[in-house]
Amino acid sequence: MSGSTGGSWRDRDDRPVEVPPVPGPADPAFYRSIGDFQGADYRRNAFAAGTAEELTTLRQLVAAARGRPIGQADAVLDVGCGDGRHLRALATAVPGVRAVGVDVSPGLVDAGRSAAVDEGVEVTLTVGDARELTAVAGDAGPFEVVWSLCQGAVGTSPVTDPQVVAQMAAVARPGGVVIVTLFHALFAARHLAPGDAFDPVQLVHHQQAEVRGPDHARRRFDLWTASYTVRDAVRMLADAGLEVVDVRGCEPGTFGRRSAGEVALDDPELLVVARRRQELPEDLSG
Repeated sequence: MSGSTGGSWRDRDDRPVEVPPVPGPADPAFYRSIGDFQGADYRRNAFAAGTAEELTTLRQLVAAARGRPIGQADAVLDVGCGDGRHLRALATAVPGVRAVGVDVSPGLVDAGRSAAVDEGVEVTLTVGDARELTAVAGDAGPFEVVWSLCQGAVGTSPVTDPQVVAQMAAVARPGGVVIVTLFHALFAARHLAPGDAFDPVQLVHHQQAEVRGPDHARRRFDLWTASYTVRDAVRMLADAGLEVVDVRGCEPGTFGRRSAGEVALDDPELLVVARRRQELPEDLSG
């Protein structure tokens, strides 16, 4: 790899290593090109096979956090929705729910719209950058539930993650539920694969991933994933005006593997459930 060490990047043997510079807050979203390359083939990713279990757990967590399940009158926003797989499953399970998704990749949004038509479900998928969430989805809210899963929008930048979370809080109804999954920093540092790198100062993981697209095509992409300790995750949501009610370890396809408050060193991700306070801090409310 070539680029800048930044003074702290390390490989799996704890040796200094160079990586491409981490995209800045004003740079285009690097994951747009990945989504556009995959399009409808996104559903072939191994993690997409866990949608049913993940949705079952999400519905249970929402019900526990606010005292009632997701109902037909509710509006649910998926930030970084990919092809809308969670929303399509939700619309199937709860007919009439207002399911809204935002993703920066037109290719993934188009794939999700086509899949929704094929499945006969009603979802609204919009192309937009999560860093501008209030402008993209604000008029469709407020939402009873807002989530961002599997590093769809939160976890893509240590610089802009707080901004995305704050905007998720802003479009949620007071008392509404906000859920995020985040890459777990302790797992990331413990399990670097050959060729991966980790920055123990900024807690960012880098890898070059081979992604499969249409007609068996393959391309390699640079991926940067911000990772979190439980303490840092809770602080980020609290700073956005959210009351954290549940933190647990998880991995794709097994969101319900742990009980509330249980996090193991080998949990790849953290699942954080919060409620929006009645009033947000003034600098986060608009």
